[in-house]
Amino acid sequence: MEEEKMTNRQKKALETKDKIYDAAMAKFSEKGLERTSIQEICREAKVSIGSFYNHFASKEEIIYEIFRRADLNFEQFKDVDVEERGIRNLILDYMDYYVSFVQTNDIRFTKSFYSTSNHYFVQEKRPMQEVLKSILKEQNLKLNAYYVEDADMLVDRLFMVSRGVIFHWCLKDGDFDLNEMNRKQMEMVLEVSLEK
Repeated sequence: MEEEKMTNRQKKALETKDKIYDAAMAKFSEKGLERTSIQEICREAKVSIGSFYNHFASKEEIIYEIFRRADLNFEQFKDVDVEERGIRNLILDYMDYYVSFVQTNDIRFTKSFYSTSNHYFVQEKRPMQEVLKSILKEQNLKLNAYYVEDADMLVDRLFMVSRGVIFHWCLKDGDFDLNEMNRKQMEMVLEVSLEK
């Protein structure tokens, strides 16, 4: 019985954390991270400020949660049959998935998120990049050393270009097909990086 109570308590805590997260995402989309207060997030989530601090140390910690959830989504690629799909197609699918994931948020949120003040993008050893790096390191890649020296550098370049495309899409208020543009840029990077 005691174990069941704990489980219910844990479920309730997760529900509350998700309510706070969802409310914060809505407010960040509407007003941006800097102009959103913790009080507004709590009002939107219908929770107390104390409840907020039980789950997040600050509103910036919600950004960590965004990255944590994003990173978890890329774990599925560990189970992909590289031989069947082909390394080039796997990389393209991976980067397509990245852009599709970005578009799960409102463009207003993406605009506030893709800024030079967001240092989470360059955080070392993020699973989002590490999953792809580990897949590529298991392959016998023939790389054009003029452009990329190893799998780590290739993944860094892919994300650098993709973030640039997303940033440009934000500057243009979503005025072009992000998936198509990103795909073309990824194909171009792979064209010069992977030797045939």
